[in-house]
Amino acid sequence: MVFIEWITFAVLLDSCHSLLYPASTSLGLVASVSVPIPEYFPERRVIVDWCFAMGYEMPYQLSSFYNIPIWPGKHSPINRKRSLPSHPWPEPKHWKALAHYNATFSGGMHPSDFSAGELYQSLEDLLLSYGFDETCLLRSVCELARHPFDEAEHHNILTHIITFILTPSQHEGFAPSETLYQETYEEAERSGFLGEDCAYLYPKCSVDLLSLLTKTEILY
Repeated sequence: MVFIEWITFAVLLDSCHSLLYPASTSLGLVASVSVPIPEYFPERRVIVDWCFAMGYEMPYQLSSFYNIPIWPGKHSPINRKRSLPSHPWPEPKHWKALAHYNATFSGGMHPSDFSAGELYQSLEDLLLSYGFDETCLLRSVCELARHPFDEAEHHNILTHIITFILTPSQHEGFAPSETLYQETYEEAERSGFLGEDCAYLYPKCSVDLLSLLTKTEILY
């Protein structure tokens, strides 16, 4: 289910031939993707919901209009490929250094891009904020490689996203400085693929996070 809603108000001033809005007018875009988990129905109704909200302040005076800096060539009809400025970019302050995996910032990346190591670091921090051990992400990679989703019954966008994120071998998103990070997660995937006990490999993680969303069926 996808739900998008927006409400705007506009006033056209004929005197200055400009499209202006009443003061404090804002544009809100809300998109929600909800995926039910059929395994728990009808005993329990569990839905995984991803909500995206965007808010914009609308112009209410002529001084609100100005030239916004854009990337070179971004809107060129001839060259649509993203280009980088020639000068090096400083490390963004809001990006954490992956010190415990010897990962550093890659200066050749676009400032809006993030590597697989940065994504996994953010997910580890998210797990820690909910009281889980950070190795639960490694265990999830291992468990998914050991028991992948059944494509015949669970073929949807949610399973594709989870599989892509938790399968390091499917993407080339690691920065050159994240070699140890890459080896750590690819080893977790390889261990699960070989059928090793993921709970034994990552004893600090006492919860199989994937089991909260799925169930495992052993076929003989």
